[in-house]
Amino acid sequence: MEIHYPIYRKLENFGRYYKIESPDLFTEVSLLNGKPHYQTVNAVQYPEKLRIRDMIACEFSFKEMNPEEIETYFQ
Repeated sequence: MEIHYPIYRKLENFGRYYKIESPDLFTEVSLLNGKPHYQTVNAVQYPEKLRIRDMIACEFSFKEMNPEEIETYFQ
């Protein structure tokens, strides 16, 4: 199965949003006091790469973002 990047996910009920740009790179947005804070993660270690796979597969509490959420945090 071919994957087309970027892929957008959110962590349900935690105020965290993700833009997955490749199998080993993502940007996380977390809301602190209502303000977005951005962090880019380059997955080098195996657990980080597994986390990206879980995000893509919507495992655990990861969910797809709707277009309005994507525009709010990643435009």
